[in-house]
Amino acid sequence: MNYITTYLFNTQKQIKEVGWFRNALYLFIFYKVMVYLFQFKALFSEQGFIYHHVNHINPVVDSAFFLNNHYSVLLALLFIFSVGILSIIGLLRKSNYISNLTLWLLLMNLTSFLYPTLTAGDYLLNQLLFFNCFFMPQASKNSVLNDMKTALHNTALLAIKLQVCLAYFLAGYFKVIDDSWMNGDAIYQTFQIPEFSNALLVSIPYSITVVLTYFTIAYQLSFAFLVWFRPFKIYLFSFGIMQHLLIAFGMGLFQFGVIMCICYILFLKYDNRFQADFADGADK
Repeated sequence: MNYITTYLFNTQKQIKEVGWFRNALYLFIFYKVMVYLFQFKALFSEQGFIYHHVNHINPVVDSAFFLNNHYSVLLALLFIFSVGILSIIGLLRKSNYISNLTLWLLLMNLTSFLYPTLTAGDYLLNQLLFFNCFFMPQASKNSVLNDMKTALHNTALLAIKLQVCLAYFLAGYFKVIDDSWMNGDAIYQTFQIPEFSNALLVSIPYSITVVLTYFTIAYQLSFAFLVWFRPFKIYLFSFGIMQHLLIAFGMGLFQFGVIMCICYILFLKYDNRFQADFADGADK
């Protein structure tokens, strides 16, 4: 229990890495705003292909579906521009609990409205923005309040790391029980689908795609365990970045690939003091 309280309340962990992570996150959100504006007619206009309907559940849940339940072109523009402004505020290091919570709710509304177009990257982005609300809080004169803010920061940091590990492990597990992955054909078959491939990917020899298939399974199953050990990080991240860039630029699933790479930033450094204390405690 002492190690848990030390980790949570001692100091805000990985401030530098969290700052890099937030900058990358806000830049990515600003990119999404540009995409929304560029494709506004197709996505948000009255002639767009997105079907929406009113669906009231309860006041809390409905806050994530406000745009869908009260849709208008003007309201959609307001939400998009507000997300853009809040992302710029974040890049300028002027964000706080309220602005980040508002950013999360606004983007939740946009992704809920665009449900037919979503990928796994959109769902993960919503989770990252929620935990981002608790990062790097401003200091308070109240020591108890400062301790609570520190605990929220450290909990959010650990929660994102664990979520990434869980996402990889579950992805690997479901590949193991899938015949197309276990017989080595999955990646080759995917590259033969025009919507998820291009001329370069189609030309990759079958033998190489089989190797990539098994490397992918091994990577996803082992990531959750090996990423906590420094010697393995360079190999994990090198393969992961290569894999996600291939997904982003080769298969057209750009958002998912970039979001996963952004998450790697939080694994760049560990809390040496806590690790040393933990090791000393284990020796005793």
